[in-house]
Amino acid sequence: MKTCLIDTNVISELARPKPDRNVIAFLSSLENAALSIISLHEIQYGIGLLPPGQRRAELEQQMARLLSEYGDSIIPVDEREAAYAASLRVQTRQQGKTLHLADSLIAGTAAAHNMTIATRNTPDFDGIGVELVNPWEERY
Repeated sequence: MKTCLIDTNVISELARPKPDRNVIAFLSSLENAALSIISLHEIQYGIGLLPPGQRRAELEQQMARLLSEYGDSIIPVDEREAAYAASLRVQTRQQGKTLHLADSLIAGTAAAHNMTIATRNTPDFDGIGVELVNPWEERY
């Protein structure tokens, strides 16, 4: 499998008290994985909305581990990724569908780097020409 761009919902699954075992097996099976800076934003935003307390502290620790683990594999958005994202949004709009900004930037990153997107939300990315895998449905 080519490099897999891990969507926010896959990373968020790991923060659940009992993460789906297929997701854990999927992530363990990957040889090459990356994160979009957009996913980091979404995760940090979600943590920031929580009130101070034990759950927020736990998630902040998980975020620090995530940054340490994926540090060199966090893909920024620059002109190339932005151009792919804009093209994908135009394409979906012309098809009468909506591709939200965050999803378009994640998809644009995957397209720019020839990556597969690992996500539970495959309908959000259907029909845009980016390879998808759903770790909840696949068996590893």
